[in-house]
Amino acid sequence: MPGFPDARPLDRDDLDVLSLAALAPPPDGDWLLVTSLETQPGSGFTAQHLHRHELRAHGGDVLVRVAPDARSSGQRRVRVQVWAVMGGRLLLAGNWDRQGPAAWPEQVRPTIAFVMGTITELEENGAGLGASRVVRLDDPDAATVGVPFGITTGQAADPGRPGG
Repeated sequence: MPGFPDARPLDRDDLDVLSLAALAPPPDGDWLLVTSLETQPGSGFTAQHLHRHELRAHGGDVLVRVAPDARSSGQRRVRVQVWAVMGGRLLLAGNWDRQGPAAWPEQVRPTIAFVMGTITELEENGAGLGASRVVRLDDPDAATVGVPFGITTGQAADPGRPGG
């Protein structure tokens, strides 16, 4: 049966996301925790497949959600979303409907690179992303619009800099 590999609960090996291209995600979709990304098209892009019983992430994580696109008739298409985890919340960073199963990894690459760079900048400037806070990915109340209040407080505001 075509589909993403179903990782064992303790299996934490990174998988090459490009190898998932053209595979059909399961009917209820899959979550991938991005572990590394090189910005050049076709370069390295790895993630951990999150087992259905381990749908959780922490502040600073970047995730990709891939699911069949039910609105597509005829051709097999997927819906792909990029999420960032900040302050105990899920922030939607990008959403693509009707993607060809072989093309979605390269389609989302620029957004993932942007989100990872933004998270790195925030962390380096003292933002409290809530790395110790667990977010349940199957909790509909975890998603929010916009960066949660208070994320950029602390060292991110440098009083010695103009405008800081």
